[in-house]
Amino acid sequence: MSKMDKFYQQAYKEAMKEVKKSDNIFEVAGVYMGIAMRLYKTSLNEEDFNKMKEVITNTDIEPYQTKTFH
Repeated sequence: MSKMDKFYQQAYKEAMKEVKKSDNIFEVAGVYMGIAMRLYKTSLNEEDFNKMKEVITNTDIEPYQTKTFH
């Protein structure tokens, strides 16, 4: 498993712990999204940041295979 895969698994486990504590997946997702966007905004120039937002918006993803949280 790569370093990035290990980090992803660690972050996922922590996120799921927080979901169980708060019972509100939207709060947890919002915090992670906010952190991600600020990291991108801090490290990318404006043009690349806007491209990243497009990639995020236009990328189809699969849901986790778990119970519905809402």
